[in-house]
Amino acid sequence: MPPKKNRLNVYILLLAVIVAAIAAYYLPAKRPQNASMMSPKEYIELVQRKRAQRQQYGAMPSSAEDAAGKR
Repeated sequence: MPPKKNRLNVYILLLAVIVAAIAAYYLPAKRPQNASMMSPKEYIELVQRKRAQRQQYGAMPSSAEDAAGKR
């Protein structure tokens, strides 16, 4: 039978693994908005949403935005 200290270390490690698994399952509810993690359709939708947001807040006039999008 192993000493009590070694058994305690195993239980602590097991608890840490279980907590990490639960956190990995529940925490990423909101997906990051980067192109490497998206399908082409999702990326196009993201670009359109960001373009509409910029137009709504007046960050860039639509003519300048169209010229930037054609490059």
